[in-house]
Amino acid sequence: MSGVKNSIAVLLPHYNNCSGLRISLKSLQSEIQPFTLFVYDDGSNDFSYVERIISEFREFYDIRLKRNSKNLGITETLNRGLKHILECNTYEFIARLDAGDICVGSRFENQIRTFNIDKELGLVGSWVKFVDINRNKLFFFKPPSGYKELKRSMHSYNPFIHSSVMFRTDVVKAVGFYPTNYPALEDYAFFFKIIKKFKATVVEKTLVEYEYNPEGISIKRRGEQTKSRIKLLMNEYKFGLFTTIGLVRAFITFVLPFKLLLFFKKKFI
Repeated sequence: MSGVKNSIAVLLPHYNNCSGLRISLKSLQSEIQPFTLFVYDDGSNDFSYVERIISEFREFYDIRLKRNSKNLGITETLNRGLKHILECNTYEFIARLDAGDICVGSRFENQIRTFNIDKELGLVGSWVKFVDINRNKLFFFKPPSGYKELKRSMHSYNPFIHSSVMFRTDVVKAVGFYPTNYPALEDYAFFFKIIKKFKATVVEKTLVEYEYNPEGISIKRRGEQTKSRIKLLMNEYKFGLFTTIGLVRAFITFVLPFKLLLFFKKKFI
């Protein structure tokens, strides 16, 4: 499909998760909207295997494969991807996807339609189905869709699952790249920057399956991520009941064992 004119750049960073990469690429075959897929490999151990997987899908998509010569981490990889997409000066929208997560329900079509309805929107997420590594359902994540509700929610939790978001390219030009001072929480900090300057919403449909992977950043670097969350919420703190509850919630999350936290999410979300 190389050469197909489109306005969507899909940014997919990858590191040592070839099985997840294949699952994610396969899910994109059901998308109706044309797109260019930018796969950024962050110094995986077997890059030749990554290249073989990409070659399986070149007949279906316009794919650009880039590689860091060494492992630089997710934030630097994402920012390199954004910089490259901006330099192309072609794409109006940037969609995120992580290896192991899959698009469902004509995700891109739904999100583009939402952008077209409201030209002031800068960021669009969706409802998300959380699954384990065997693709068994854990729970559904259904944040609010209203802009005011989302702005308030940001002070308690991140209502935008990273793999579910699409944002305008102009947003990056206005707010800059992913912040580097919140380790393992670059997405949450990035969304805070966006929602201060642009309207945002969440499509009230399940458009992404998010894989809870024991090797994923959210689990392996959970302690570091929670510290970053506390730091971010303190820096964004505005005196009030909701923001105070959000900060207290972050401290509680820090001390709760992961299995207990997952139990509460499955039980109450």
